Amino acid sequence: MNIYGYEKDNENDKLLELQDVTVKCDMTELNKLIEFLLYVKESHSKIEVGLCHSHFRDWNNEWHSGMADIIVVTESK
Repeated sequence: MNIYGYEKDNENDKLLELQDVTVKCDMTELNKLIEFLLYVKESHSKIEVGLCHSHFRDWNNEWHSGMADIIVVTESK
């Protein structure tokens, strides 16, 4: 697994590989994240070959532009 990100408020769209990721949230937000990951697991498992990606912002109807997006990319071979 590789984890990537971008610097906040930086116009440089250079993707950076991250060493650590910290998710600070309450239990409601954690449950929402778990639901999203379960959705990704189910929907991506239907892809037999190739890349598939899902955005938290597209899945979560409570997401707003001030929130960070979580993008999960899987590759089936």
